[in-house]
Amino acid sequence: MDTIEYTFNKYFPFCLFKFTYFVGDNKIIELEKLITIFSFTKSFYEAYHQNLPLDNYPALLQGLLNLDIINLIQDNEDKAIQKADLWKEEANRNFDRIGKIGIVPSTELNLNIKPSKLWDCSFMRVLRIFNERNFYVANCLSNKKSFKENENLIKSQIKLEAFRNAPLELNINKSKDELQNPTNHINENFEPKPSIIIQEKYLESFINSLDNFTLGDSKNNLLKIFKGENMTEDIKFSCPANSVIKFFKDRHTEQIIVSSKADIAKFISTYFKFKKKQKEEFDYPKLENIKNYLTRTLPPSGTSTTIPFVES
Repeated sequence: MDTIEYTFNKYFPFCLFKFTYFVGDNKIIELEKLITIFSFTKSFYEAYHQNLPLDNYPALLQGLLNLDIINLIQDNEDKAIQKADLWKEEANRNFDRIGKIGIVPSTELNLNIKPSKLWDCSFMRVLRIFNERNFYVANCLSNKKSFKENENLIKSQIKLEAFRNAPLELNINKSKDELQNPTNHINENFEPKPSIIIQEKYLESFINSLDNFTLGDSKNNLLKIFKGENMTEDIKFSCPANSVIKFFKDRHTEQIIVSSKADIAKFISTYFKFKKKQKEEFDYPKLENIKNYLTRTLPPSGTSTTIPFVES
């Protein structure tokens, strides 16, 4: 296991996305490295505003600086081209997201808002350059332009080189106005609620497809859990658990769901309830049963309700 793999898995437990491995050889899937690179800024932004622990983000960002993004793209060119427009759009949105980090919500003109001290720490400086580099890479890929001829890409990459292997400092001191939902100090036993990442352009269709098979008013709760918010009621399904698990499995195969199968299993077992056989009671499915279904290669015996993915 190389340094980046070790850093990610040991020091970044709160991340919403995970590296996955081929069974037996511990080889990281190359495409997932690219997904991690382009998802990092949004993940940090969301964690910051949800008051999640941020101590491990500098270690992962430092690890990502050591990845050769151009070689990764060249090794996965066909799939990277398919995702280029999405990555470009996300990187463009990240410029706005980064600008909001450390800023107290205000109705004043942007010119009148004082810059946050957070902006001056090395982590934030690198994060801005890192996202710029990602934007220029995705832009070249989307427009089928040469990486070597893009001056902005070259300049941003040179700036990043200066920070490689240098410790990144992240100093978070939120004001009372920023802490809209203050939380107590998180102890060593804290375990965040399971989350998964779905490509944003498919999120509405994903929720609508599942909502057709929920009982009661569950659509709002579906939206809340995918955004990391607290839901008010259990989400109950009218179809068997295997139908929902297969729906998630198929979306993972199609790479609509970016997260690992392990994260998907935790997500389903935490939030979804299904009717017990020959009983009126609803209960959460067992985690191990979900994992087994997600990882099996043979089709399941018998028939079950199919949940179609209806794109908007």
